[in-house]
Order: sequence, then C-alpha cells, then structure tokens
Amino acid sequence: MLLGTFREVRLSADHVKVPDVLRSALELGFVMTRGLDRCVVVFPCKTWEQMLGRIEQGPSYFVHDVRLFQRHFYAGAMVGALDSEGQISLPEDLRSYAELGDEVVLVGLATRLEIWNAKRWEEQQAHVMERLDEVSEALSAYEI
Repeated sequence: MLLGTFREVRLSADHVKVPDVLRSALELGFVMTRGLDRCVVVFPCKTWEQMLGRIEQGPSYFVHDVRLFQRHFYAGAMVGALDSEGQISLPEDLRSYAELGDEVVLVGLATRLEIWNAKRWEEQQAHVMERLDEVSEALSAYEI
C-alpha cells in the first residue's frame, strides 16, 4: 500500500529514490503518466490494469471529452520498474509536465503514488484545507 507524504526528496538527474516503506507496492512494476493536477502519477501494474478496465468500460470513444482524457492520460504513460537502488527513472516529458525541480514531494494515496513539484504541493495542500469541509460533505453522497 502506498501511504504517506515524503518531503525533501531529491531528484538526481532523472531519478527519484522511493522510500523503503513504499517499494514493495511497486516491486512488480508500475505505469507512470501525467496526473490530472500537474503531477506525475505512478500506478502499480495491477492497479493500472484494473483502472484501465473501468475507464474503457465507461463512456464511449465517440464522446469528444473521453478522447481528450484518453489522449492526456494514455499518451503520457509508460511502463517502468524500480532500479537496483529503489529509484524511478522519470522521463523528460513527465518531469517537464509536472515542472519537477531538484526537490520533489512523494505522496502515497493508497493505490497510487504522486510525484509533485514541492512548491505546487504546498499550494495544493492549502487548497485542500480551504475546501475540506465542502469536499467531505460532497463525498458523503457516495457513502464514503
């Protein structure tokens, strides 16, 4: 399971070291792609396959917004594996998309790992705190 926030993680060249506590969830490989909030999102392969099934069973390819989403999400995706030092190699297009600098924040969200620009993560956290009550109430409709 991927849980926790890990700040002050260094991006060395194009590699980010995954904390030991998160590695077991990614040891069988992963798919990384452009997140919906200008971060890099990393899914364990099994989770990716499950999500892919749900996406493809959703609205038709003939719906314009579906095609836009698929282009954003799938075109930026690539299969990866941790190297012998427990690092993820991040390609330039994903680093550029998320505006990743020398310091990143890793965020474990149960079924996925997000890699954030440190400044953008702090802005995201402030936004979450501003809307937390509103979002919590909206989620209650889904019995969450």
